[in-house]
Amino acid sequence: MKTLDWQIEPTLKSLVDDNYRINFAKKLKDEDILTIVRELTFDGVAPEISISDIKNLFDYVETNFLEKKFSGVGLEVGAGTGVFSAVLAEKKLVSQVYAIEICEEMVKLLMPKIVSQILKEDNDKVIGCIGSFDKIELENESVDFIFDFFSLHHSNNLDLTLSECYRILKKGGFIFCFDKARPNYLTEEDLNRMLDQEYDNEFKKHFGIPIEKKLTRRMNGEREYRLRDWQKSFQKSGFSRVQHFRLTKCASNNLFFRTIKYILSYFSPGSQMFLNKFLSRKKTNRRFDIAWSNVIYSRHIKRFPKEISLLIAYKD
Repeated sequence: MKTLDWQIEPTLKSLVDDNYRINFAKKLKDEDILTIVRELTFDGVAPEISISDIKNLFDYVETNFLEKKFSGVGLEVGAGTGVFSAVLAEKKLVSQVYAIEICEEMVKLLMPKIVSQILKEDNDKVIGCIGSFDKIELENESVDFIFDFFSLHHSNNLDLTLSECYRILKKGGFIFCFDKARPNYLTEEDLNRMLDQEYDNEFKKHFGIPIEKKLTRRMNGEREYRLRDWQKSFQKSGFSRVQHFRLTKCASNNLFFRTIKYILSYFSPGSQMFLNKFLSRKKTNRRFDIAWSNVIYSRHIKRFPKEISLLIAYKD
């Protein structure tokens, strides 16, 4: 697997060099790939997830939501361990995937191991790029699709980041995100309160952070964007069409509702959205909830740690 070193703004580089994930990546370098993916990509909260689960979700999204199949040159922003880039590169019509990750240790210590085990002799289909998604060193209109797994919400300037994505996408290309779009009814005060919440001791123990050290979500580079913030940034960046779906688990403490959700999961997204129009939605008190529009119940995220805002934008 080839790696590239791209320019990173000095202030951003200094923040990355001080991040706890560097030592955690070093700690995991000799582990098997499932341990690495479960502990680092999914922060230790998806203990049963497998590579097959990831592949099945991509197949489901490609078949039911995207207007075209994965093909040509792809790019993943905030690629981490590279597992999603490798799964995408495994698609027959995909020729190359650039996996952009700002943490050098991820790219050099973990990514080659995971990519090689998934792609075997085709591991050169993934190129690991040490760099920032705000400064992508690729030519204009050079990639066919872009993927994000809970990375773009870390952007300090979503308009800037999405404009850079728009620049490198070919006409007819698309970006699809597994991320989190917060409900539109949340106020700026609500969002700030979420960002100022400190991580609990279990999180700190998992990543080897001293218990007494203060670490809030804001200090960890988290940002909060409502659905309307995402939509506005996509449109401002030049994307002509933006779609949003909430991929929701079939879980429920109530057997009746759990059964209904499971049955609905066999319906097409279009049919589900039609039926869901007759179901009332109320504001929830869940602090970290995501927007409830275009709800799709899916069996394919059962082992994922959280429900997903699927955002798709096209460059026509």
